[in-house]
Amino acid sequence: MRRADPTIRIAVTGAGIICSIGRNKDEVWRSIQESRAGIGVMSRFEGETFPTDIAAEVNVDLAALAPIDAREAKRLSRSDLLALVAADEAMKQADAGAAKPLPRERAIVSTGTSTGGLLEGEEYYFRRLVKGRRRARASRVLQQPTSGPSEAVASVFGLGGGVMSNATACASAGAAIGVAADLLRSHHADAAIAGGSDALCRLTYSGFNVLQAVDPAPCAPFSAERKGITLGEGAAYLILERWDDAVARGAKIIAELRGYGATCDAHHPTAPAEDGRGAEAAMNGALGDGNAVSASIDYVNAHGTGTLLNDSAETKAIISAIGRGVPVSSSKSFFGHTLGAAGGIEAVITVLALQNQLAPPTLRLDRAADDCTLDYVPNTPRPLAMANALSNTFGFGGSNVSLLFSRVL
Repeated sequence: MRRADPTIRIAVTGAGIICSIGRNKDEVWRSIQESRAGIGVMSRFEGETFPTDIAAEVNVDLAALAPIDAREAKRLSRSDLLALVAADEAMKQADAGAAKPLPRERAIVSTGTSTGGLLEGEEYYFRRLVKGRRRARASRVLQQPTSGPSEAVASVFGLGGGVMSNATACASAGAAIGVAADLLRSHHADAAIAGGSDALCRLTYSGFNVLQAVDPAPCAPFSAERKGITLGEGAAYLILERWDDAVARGAKIIAELRGYGATCDAHHPTAPAEDGRGAEAAMNGALGDGNAVSASIDYVNAHGTGTLLNDSAETKAIISAIGRGVPVSSSKSFFGHTLGAAGGIEAVITVLALQNQLAPPTLRLDRAADDCTLDYVPNTPRPLAMANALSNTFGFGGSNVSLLFSRVL
């Protein structure tokens, strides 16, 4: 495999997003400006009972939004449809106003996901259990693989450069973006659509409840009252190109992906290392990859789950890697923890923050915990001069990814 050339700059020429606070970038950003969260009583699993009953659901007709007909939509999983909606917005932005379209024959799809079509597999199982084998559609099982979202995006948009599906827990989409950048720098692809997609399903909802990691109220990251995560769903993608290629085809560059760092705590199946060493190393890796210094970071979009251990460990990591003065916030307070999609959704939020020079707030933060000692931009968006920002995504097993984005004037 050819080595990646670290001198090659990576341009972001498109972004697309769908989550509980909006169907596209405009709706999502309006919700952030208005400090309006998308968390409510869960309706996805009828007749189910769990210790908690809230989630950040996408309550729209995905089949109507996706760029396919209704018949084709029935063949796809919910995660596939979420991916198609976000990818469609990103692709349209990448081509808007450009002299030449995005080169599709060598464009790769790199998706992070943790559930794929597991919801559809569950539906087959429960229908067979209740209605019998003849009343259950076996085709629902075919929608279960985690490769589904990448394959759906490649098929619908005719992207021939290859597909990848990354499943490293909640760091999945961040890693998918970083790997895509390396494939561009090594000339294995000429363009990339990279991000993540995950739909709510029973296994993750019940599993996190069994772990006692879910807050019965909407999550409150970094707060003294925090009790855990709020689960959500959604998808987001970035269009990545080599800088010179984007300029040559006349594309509008909306941000630069300067670098990324990926590490593993090698500590525990679910809990992070309490000293934050893996997260710190990921941030330092992103700085090194982007030839940047800690003093140049103006904002950190934190992983910020709302769990006692994660928020404390990430705070220590940020202090060690960046310092105490940098503004930090958790956008999960708006749309919950979207698991494998989180790194993609929060990367798009970080790009929007740089474009609008506005730091998203951390909602429901009335009093920070004693072990959370940074400036978390509580409750209200803050105008902020930002040239460089980090987007952190950490996952089970100690997987850590940090992405470094820079503003383009």
